[in-house]
Parts: sequence; C-alpha cells; structure tokens
Amino acid sequence: MFTFANPVTVNGTPDKARVTSGTGTVTSAAVNGAEVTVDLTGVTNGQKITLTLFNVSDGTNTGDVSVPMGILLGDTSGDGFVNSLDISQTRDQSGRKAKKDPANFRQDLNADGFINSADISIVRTQDGTRVP
Repeated sequence: MFTFANPVTVNGTPDKARVTSGTGTVTSAAVNGAEVTVDLTGVTNGQKITLTLFNVSDGTNTGDVSVPMGILLGDTSGDGFVNSLDISQTRDQSGRKAKKDPANFRQDLNADGFINSADISIVRTQDGTRVP
C-alpha cells in the first residue's frame, strides 16, 4: 500500500505498477484517493524488490514512484530480521481479526483474516532469518 499526502491518479500504460527489480508480479493496482493498493503474486521470500508506480499525478506533479522493500516471511516488525520481537508481536495479536491497516495486518502471516496459533507457528519457523 502506498499512501500519498494528496489524492493521486496512476496512469501508467500498459501497467499502473510493476516489480522493476527482484522476483514478483503485480496482479492488480487500485487507487482510492491518496492510497494506492498493489497486489503481488510470485514474490519469493528473503529478497529485496523495487515496486514502481507509473505516471503518478497529484494534479501538480507527475512522475514514476519507485519504492524498494524487503520481503521476509515472519518479519512482523519490518526490521529485516525474524526474532523474538516478531514472535511476541504476533502472539500479542492472537485471537484478533486481521485488518488491512498498519494496526495488525503484518501478523496475519497465512492471510486468512485471523491472527492465531498458525501465524505464530509460521513466525517461529522463520526465527533467525533475515533479508540479505
């Protein structure tokens, strides 16, 4: 999810968005005011990718926007490592419904909409891994 200061349009041709570095494919990109949600598939674990939005305009400025990001299963804190902090964060959210916002979506590792023991198990199996 990209969040801009002002509402934007994304008018890339033929694609609104693409993985321009690393392994993965954009399946959809949707604009809702200042938020752009990009769904990906085929993204391999333990890599850095660059996701680019094409021809982004806020009505004054227009250009491509590229964001590098690390992909690491179980890294719920987003620090590039899976460790006890990630296990604790996931355990603390256990029993809750996952939301598509910064509150707790990262703890729903299996993307089933709920945070539970299955998600905690995924984090535990990834303990000790990091983004290269």
